[in-house]
Amino acid sequence: MAAVGTRVLRFGVAGLGVASQEIMPNIAANPRLLVSAAADPRPEARVKFGQEYEGEAYETVEEMCKSPNVDAVYVCTPNDFHAEHVITAANHGKHVIVEKPMALSIEECERMNAAAERNGIRLLCGHTHSFDPPIRKIRQIVKSGELGKLCMITTIHYQDFMYRARMEQELDSGKGGNVVFNQGPHAIDVTRLIGGGMVRSVRAMTGIWDPARRAEGAWSAYIEFEDGTPATNVFSGYAHFDTAELTWWMGESGSGPEKNHRSRGVIAKLSSPEAEWAIKSEKRYGGSGSVVRGHPEGKPHSLFGLTIVSCEHGDIRQSLQGLYIYGDERTWEVPVTEYERGRQAELQELYDAVVEDRPVFHDGRWGEATLEVVLAIMQSARERREIFLSHQAPSPE
Repeated sequence: MAAVGTRVLRFGVAGLGVASQEIMPNIAANPRLLVSAAADPRPEARVKFGQEYEGEAYETVEEMCKSPNVDAVYVCTPNDFHAEHVITAANHGKHVIVEKPMALSIEECERMNAAAERNGIRLLCGHTHSFDPPIRKIRQIVKSGELGKLCMITTIHYQDFMYRARMEQELDSGKGGNVVFNQGPHAIDVTRLIGGGMVRSVRAMTGIWDPARRAEGAWSAYIEFEDGTPATNVFSGYAHFDTAELTWWMGESGSGPEKNHRSRGVIAKLSSPEAEWAIKSEKRYGGSGSVVRGHPEGKPHSLFGLTIVSCEHGDIRQSLQGLYIYGDERTWEVPVTEYERGRQAELQELYDAVVEDRPVFHDGRWGEATLEVVLAIMQSARERREIFLSHQAPSPE
């Protein structure tokens, strides 16, 4: 319960899909936030929402945004609806958090930013692993110069993204349905935050390795910052090797070869795309297979693969409880406990911006710059050339 006199920010949730089952509990866990409304076209989702949260339930985002009982909207609808729903919320005077990717084009981002600025609302672009406490701590160490000049950034992640049950649009690149749009913002935000934000150019290749799933499932990108710092992003969602073997508690997370084999096996046994869509539909809020997701207190930090940052006098990587630093003469671990985690951090960032009039660090211009790198990876792979960027923004400090 919020303290007397403390302003409570009331959230409407646009889209009651799988992600909402992580978002809404995090909102409800903060005494200064309230889940007051939701919008989804599925009646069963609206009924369940009314029972669990006792809030207003609407069929459309437009209807929800008209409510006087909503101060901010969390947009977690399918990727190709992000621009429409952010602009709708902004035009009704609602502050917004939008899930990654921010949109599907720079033109959409420009319209979203224009709507936010025109209506005087705060727009935050999440959810990415640049909110993770170890990544923010790496940025702090790099900026301090205690290990000398930043020299190189490497991020690699192998997992089973392509063999989780998917709806049709989630494997349609034209609707933002591939790993570059869905997982790229995580890796790119991490890289851009650590490197200072200002990417000069991208050279990349993508891979479609399974003819039964015709969407990009892997990428390898060379990213160069304006100051010459090189960065490498590698991602595979094809469920063979899993970087969780190197970074996570195998017994606790269930990640690794066994999980990947199970993922492939489930998809291989399905008789039709419609059977797969039915499985995914049941995992959405209100479905029989829906589950509340979160990151329990006391557990290790969430890790997006493995990030290694090289400076003149040492290398840095994440550990389960913080960071390992490999210096010139010794190696040590830095515990990281002083930051909110993941979605807690982004919700707090928007609250502070709205109530305390603080700047939004992961704002619309930051999200647009990250999307520009996503689009550059796709374009570079198609055209097999280096892509130069023009919509970059410096790292939030």
